[in-house]
Amino acid sequence: MRHSVFWKIILAVGILSMIAQGALFVVLYQLTYNYSVNDATENIKNAASSAALVLELYDPNDLDDIKQASDYLCKMCNSLGVTYLYSIRPDLEKNDEIYLVTGWGKNASKEYVENRYPGYVAEGKLREEQIRAYNGEKEVMLHVTNQYDDTLICYTPVVRHYSDETGTYIEKTESVVCAEVSLNLIMDNFKRRFGTTAIFVVIVSALIMITTGLILYFRVSKPLQLISGRMKNFISKKDEFFEKLPVKGKDEIAQMSDSFNTMAEEIDTFIMRMSEMNRQKAELHIARKIQRGLLEDPSFSNGNVSIEALMQPAKDVGGDLYDYRVLENGDIFVTIADVSGKGITASLFMARAVTLLSQFARLGYSPAKMLYEYNNSLAGRNPNMMFITTFVAVYHPQTGELVYANAGHNYPYIISDTLISLNEKHGAAAGVFKNVKYPEYTVKMKPGDRLFLYTDGVTEARNKEGGFFDEEKLEGVLKAYKNSGADELVKGVKEVLDSFANGAEQADDITMLALEILPEKPEKPETEE
Repeated sequence: MRHSVFWKIILAVGILSMIAQGALFVVLYQLTYNYSVNDATENIKNAASSAALVLELYDPNDLDDIKQASDYLCKMCNSLGVTYLYSIRPDLEKNDEIYLVTGWGKNASKEYVENRYPGYVAEGKLREEQIRAYNGEKEVMLHVTNQYDDTLICYTPVVRHYSDETGTYIEKTESVVCAEVSLNLIMDNFKRRFGTTAIFVVIVSALIMITTGLILYFRVSKPLQLISGRMKNFISKKDEFFEKLPVKGKDEIAQMSDSFNTMAEEIDTFIMRMSEMNRQKAELHIARKIQRGLLEDPSFSNGNVSIEALMQPAKDVGGDLYDYRVLENGDIFVTIADVSGKGITASLFMARAVTLLSQFARLGYSPAKMLYEYNNSLAGRNPNMMFITTFVAVYHPQTGELVYANAGHNYPYIISDTLISLNEKHGAAAGVFKNVKYPEYTVKMKPGDRLFLYTDGVTEARNKEGGFFDEEKLEGVLKAYKNSGADELVKGVKEVLDSFANGAEQADDITMLALEILPEKPEKPETEE
């Protein structure tokens, strides 16, 4: 009779569990499908945006540039799970689209790729979404079904930035980058995710049923005091060897004792795992200290210049760096850089980068030569295809000249009588392609002038409403502190940035460095004895 009632209860619980699982599977199916589509949408948006930034650096009329850009787009397709990644130049008058650079992933259609070679003109194929992107609208989405595939497409403009003959800063849309992902690929990812989730749900449900069955089956009466006493002993003497409860026979007492023994072992395992997590946190803390140790002190002055720096990682360790040093001939070297990504991987790449820059600075290389050798060294061993934007400069106190070169980094500013942006043409970010030539520039600075360097964590900081602290806001702050020293300048920008964020979570590393040219100290007149 006892077993009959037990199995009736188990049967009822099983039926209810199956109904609950059915409802859960319907919800999970929809959630997993939506997640797969949203994930693919984000991938093609990220791929389109990243490709647009990269294609700004290439000349679509140069065959070598087209080949390098195509190889890079292919790698990007495979790394982001995108089927096709290409750029076109719309012909609005003829309603044609001209293919400039083409990249494709592992699941691309061979026939589609062969008909989209650079220079190919698709007559009368210009879509409204492509025109919108060419007019400056970013991340325009479209679902297309054709003879090659059923795809989801994202269009975004490729904007080139330059200055005209009058020095006016111009942004011009030169082409449209298109990122496509096959819906077949999305469905494959969806099926794999849903299958894994379904198995997990079945296992969890089975464990719940088993646990429920054991609780219903076992009657806790006389063994309760023994188990309770042993549990108290286990808690009070957890550092000592745990004495298991005796398990004899197959009755209720034996099974209850066995369950308690298993629970105690799992608690020991849990405690060990928690200890391991604490150990990993301690290692991250040590890594942060080591990273900080690679950087120079945030404040420096030697009579010729005053330097103030700040670095605030978004995680325990970050991918930004700054460095400065007084060279043997008295010149002052400064640099700032930003590694793609964050965390341990970015910090390791950053450590390698700061070491290389320091070495080349000590060798007396010019900024352009520094970046050339530095880029080749990083690109030679970069299996993860990480890149790092870098700005380097050398100030000559004897002449007042600042010589600098830029590898894809945010344009610095010189705060003088007016606010000057050092926005000349720069080279590509370091770490991806070898033998990149970097242009070098010289600007005259006078006592009281300040050079302000920063990473995109400053201008891309967001507030709780999602707004960006952009270049316009930064320039307004720099103008407000135009008469402040390096220390007050950096602190002032940070205070305004914190006020703007208003408690919003920091998404990227924030790094700033200000170099102030100090006035010459007058020589003391000799006194007659």
